[in-house]
Amino acid sequence: MAWQIRSLGDASARIRGTFRQYIPGTDSALKNNFVTVVAKVLAALSHEFELRMAYLARQLFVTTATGQFLALHASDVGIYRKVASPASGSITGKANANMTFPAGIRFTSGNIIYVTSAPASASPSGDIAFLVTSDARGAATNRDADGVMTLADPVLYPDIEVSFLVGPDGLGGGADIEDDDSLRARTLHRKRNPPGGGRLTDYEGIALSVPGVTKAWAFRQPLAPGFIAVYFLFAGRPNLIPSPGDVVSVQAAIDAARLIRIDDSVAVAPTPLPVDLVINGLNGDTAETRAAIEAAVSAMLVERCRPGIAGDVFMVSRSWISEAISTVTGEGRHVLAAPADDVMMTNGQFPVLGTVTYGA
Repeated sequence: MAWQIRSLGDASARIRGTFRQYIPGTDSALKNNFVTVVAKVLAALSHEFELRMAYLARQLFVTTATGQFLALHASDVGIYRKVASPASGSITGKANANMTFPAGIRFTSGNIIYVTSAPASASPSGDIAFLVTSDARGAATNRDADGVMTLADPVLYPDIEVSFLVGPDGLGGGADIEDDDSLRARTLHRKRNPPGGGRLTDYEGIALSVPGVTKAWAFRQPLAPGFIAVYFLFAGRPNLIPSPGDVVSVQAAIDAARLIRIDDSVAVAPTPLPVDLVINGLNGDTAETRAAIEAAVSAMLVERCRPGIAGDVFMVSRSWISEAISTVTGEGRHVLAAPADDVMMTNGQFPVLGTVTYGA
């Protein structure tokens, strides 16, 4: 059971009672009595100790541990906090025809430096693509496709045009340092699903070990023996749907750790399927309540849902949506007019919040 912390009043009363018990004639009820003052001081000290003991009691279990204690629990089963990671990918532009350029060329986007990681040669028409990796780490280093990159040192490389574009896959893989909630979820996943020599949960664990991955699901394809598809969500993306660059990062992790006997195992970004809502009769209809409702439904979809595949569809229960709406502070009542029934996910679809219409 949880460690029970006494209030200052309860602790003080207990100490005053002890004085009366062991020092007969002591009157600890008088406001300015010496015993009363001592009892309050001792109660304050004991309360501080009880707070500390309650904190230490929470560190005994993965479900309640935090910080360094959670990291110690995780390390016992070979799980370590994911460090911040840089974004990487390709950029395209123009340079003098048929020239080869070394690694180490710097480009900028915003206040972030990106450095080419391999030599590259321009085509006879002058087209060139560089593989780049950000100097900094974190989700802020990711870039969408067709974003503009600027040559940082044009004086050093006069044969390269100043302006480049991010490739069609974007720059992905950048993630912030893992927080306690993510580390706790991975540790519990590992404790509840010990390695099994190629079980689906093993592949989910591989994907979850990649910085930025928040959830992962592995599926076997019924008509393709030896084929495993690993769907995942990535932090910092709209609706957590991974970019092509994120898929590359997760695929590299799977390729490095997968079993040789598996013919093929691929990382896959789920296909977002918008779930449109019609909410009538909302009691407490304010802008704040609407924003809270949409945030609650979005969080519920991430927490309770998974992608569906052919032969293993997933049904988003209509009651889950209504329940999420009801948890919002300020919502007195509502009528969920749409969807009228549960929503089916298949072919790699994952539910995301679509258009929300508020009726009378």
